[in-house]
Amino acid sequence: MFNKSSWLLASAFCVFLAASAAAQSPWLGIYEFTENGGKNAGGTAIMVTHHLEILKSDDGLVATLESNGYQTSKDLLCLVKIQGNKAMLYFEGYGDNNMFESYNKGQLMLTLEERAEDGKSTLLTYWNAFKPIIPKNEKSGKAYFTKI
Repeated sequence: MFNKSSWLLASAFCVFLAASAAAQSPWLGIYEFTENGGKNAGGTAIMVTHHLEILKSDDGLVATLESNGYQTSKDLLCLVKIQGNKAMLYFEGYGDNNMFESYNKGQLMLTLEERAEDGKSTLLTYWNAFKPIIPKNEKSGKAYFTKI
Protein backbone atom coordinates (compact mmCIF):
# COMPACT_ATOMS: atom_id res chain seq x y z
CA MET A 1 0.00 0.00 0.00
CA PHE A 2 1.30 3.46 -0.89
CA ASN A 3 1.76 6.05 1.80
CA LYS A 4 1.89 9.78 1.09
CA SER A 5 5.70 9.97 0.80
CA SER A 6 5.85 6.94 -1.53
CA TRP A 7 3.16 8.48 -3.72
CA LEU A 8 5.04 11.80 -3.89
CA LEU A 9 8.29 10.02 -4.76
CA ALA A 10 6.58 7.95 -7.48
CA SER A 11 4.91 11.09 -8.88
CA ALA A 12 8.21 12.98 -8.95
CA PHE A 13 9.86 10.05 -10.74
CA CYS A 14 7.08 9.98 -13.38
CA VAL A 15 7.47 13.73 -13.96
CA PHE A 16 11.24 13.24 -14.33
CA LEU A 17 10.74 10.45 -16.89
CA ALA A 18 8.21 12.51 -18.85
CA ALA A 19 10.58 15.51 -18.89
CA SER A 20 13.45 13.29 -20.08
CA ALA A 21 11.35 11.82 -22.87
CA ALA A 22 10.16 15.27 -23.93
CA ALA A 23 13.74 16.54 -24.02
CA GLN A 24 14.81 13.67 -26.31
CA SER A 25 11.77 13.41 -28.56
CA PRO A 26 12.56 16.41 -30.83
CA TRP A 27 15.59 14.49 -32.14
CA LEU A 28 13.62 11.39 -33.11
CA GLY A 29 13.14 11.05 -36.84
CA ILE A 30 14.83 10.84 -40.22
CA TYR A 31 17.45 13.24 -41.54
CA GLU A 32 19.09 13.36 -44.96
CA PHE A 33 22.02 15.05 -46.64
CA THR A 34 22.79 14.55 -50.33
CA GLU A 35 26.18 15.45 -51.74
CA ASN A 36 26.56 16.43 -55.38
CA GLY A 37 30.12 16.24 -56.62
CA GLY A 38 29.29 16.85 -60.26
CA LYS A 39 30.52 14.24 -62.73
CA ASN A 40 33.74 12.28 -63.02
CA ALA A 41 35.89 12.30 -66.18
CA GLY A 42 33.74 9.54 -67.68
CA GLY A 43 30.53 11.50 -67.14
CA THR A 44 29.23 9.46 -64.20
CA ALA A 45 27.38 11.49 -61.57
CA ILE A 46 29.14 11.70 -58.20
CA MET A 47 26.17 11.62 -55.82
CA VAL A 48 26.13 10.32 -52.24
CA THR A 49 23.11 10.37 -49.92
CA HIS A 50 23.53 10.16 -46.14
CA HIS A 51 20.43 8.83 -44.37
CA LEU A 52 20.32 9.25 -40.58
CA GLU A 53 17.52 7.82 -38.46
CA ILE A 54 17.35 8.53 -34.72
CA LEU A 55 15.23 6.06 -32.76
CA LYS A 56 14.33 5.43 -29.16
CA SER A 57 15.47 2.14 -27.61
CA ASP A 58 15.39 0.64 -24.14
CA ASP A 59 18.88 2.07 -23.57
CA GLY A 60 18.10 5.60 -24.79
CA LEU A 61 18.49 7.05 -28.26
CA VAL A 62 20.23 5.13 -31.05
CA ALA A 63 20.83 5.91 -34.71
CA THR A 64 21.51 4.28 -38.02
CA LEU A 65 23.70 6.27 -40.40
CA GLU A 66 23.77 4.99 -43.97
CA SER A 67 25.75 6.53 -46.83
CA ASN A 68 25.13 5.24 -50.34
CA GLY A 69 26.11 6.40 -53.78
CA TYR A 70 29.20 6.87 -55.90
CA GLN A 71 31.84 4.38 -54.64
CA THR A 72 30.25 4.58 -51.18
CA SER A 73 28.41 2.10 -48.95
CA LYS A 74 28.47 2.81 -45.22
CA ASP A 75 26.05 1.29 -42.71
CA LEU A 76 26.81 2.48 -39.19
CA LEU A 77 25.10 1.98 -35.83
CA CYS A 78 25.46 4.75 -33.26
CA LEU A 79 24.46 5.72 -29.75
CA VAL A 80 23.03 9.23 -29.42
CA LYS A 81 23.76 11.46 -26.43
CA ILE A 82 21.79 14.67 -25.95
CA GLN A 83 23.45 17.67 -24.35
CA GLY A 84 21.37 20.84 -24.40
CA ASN A 85 20.57 21.64 -28.04
CA LYS A 86 23.08 19.11 -29.40
CA ALA A 87 22.80 15.46 -30.43
CA MET A 88 26.15 13.65 -30.46
CA LEU A 89 26.47 10.37 -32.37
CA TYR A 90 28.98 7.82 -31.07
CA PHE A 91 29.99 4.80 -33.13
CA GLU A 92 28.65 1.51 -31.78
CA GLY A 93 29.00 -0.98 -34.65
CA TYR A 94 28.46 -1.82 -38.30
CA GLY A 95 25.24 -2.75 -40.08
CA ASP A 96 24.88 -5.48 -42.68
CA ASN A 97 25.64 -3.35 -45.76
CA ASN A 98 28.95 -1.77 -44.81
CA MET A 99 31.91 -1.85 -47.24
CA PHE A 100 34.83 -0.70 -45.08
CA GLU A 101 35.45 -0.84 -41.33
CA SER A 102 37.46 2.14 -40.18
CA TYR A 103 35.81 3.30 -36.95
CA ASN A 104 36.32 2.38 -33.29
CA LYS A 105 33.57 1.79 -30.75
CA GLY A 106 32.83 4.95 -28.76
CA GLN A 107 34.31 7.28 -31.39
CA LEU A 108 32.42 10.57 -31.82
CA MET A 109 31.10 10.51 -35.39
CA LEU A 110 29.32 13.85 -35.70
CA THR A 111 27.30 16.37 -33.72
CA LEU A 112 24.03 17.96 -34.75
CA GLU A 113 23.12 21.30 -33.19
CA GLU A 114 19.71 22.94 -33.30
CA ARG A 115 20.25 26.70 -33.45
CA ALA A 116 17.83 29.59 -33.88
CA GLU A 117 19.01 32.06 -36.52
CA ASP A 118 16.95 35.04 -37.69
CA GLY A 119 13.86 33.70 -35.93
CA LYS A 120 13.99 30.26 -37.52
CA SER A 121 15.57 26.99 -36.50
CA THR A 122 18.68 25.73 -38.30
CA LEU A 123 20.28 22.29 -37.96
CA LEU A 124 24.07 22.56 -37.98
CA THR A 125 26.49 19.65 -38.47
CA TYR A 126 29.91 19.34 -36.84
CA TRP A 127 31.98 16.57 -38.43
CA ASN A 128 34.25 14.37 -36.34
CA ALA A 129 35.30 10.82 -37.33
CA PHE A 130 32.48 10.67 -39.91
CA LYS A 131 33.20 13.01 -42.81
CA PRO A 132 31.35 13.86 -46.01
CA ILE A 133 32.61 12.31 -49.25
CA ILE A 134 32.92 15.55 -51.26
CA PRO A 135 35.74 17.80 -49.92
CA LYS A 136 33.73 21.03 -50.38
CA ASN A 137 31.30 19.77 -47.68
CA GLU A 138 33.95 19.21 -44.98
CA LYS A 139 33.46 22.58 -43.25
CA SER A 140 31.84 22.04 -39.84
CA GLY A 141 29.14 24.24 -38.38
CA LYS A 142 27.04 24.49 -41.52
CA ALA A 143 23.55 23.24 -42.39
CA TYR A 144 23.89 19.89 -44.16
CA PHE A 145 21.29 17.46 -42.78
CA THR A 146 17.59 18.27 -42.99
CA LYS A 147 14.84 16.51 -41.07
CA ILE A 148 12.35 14.87 -43.41
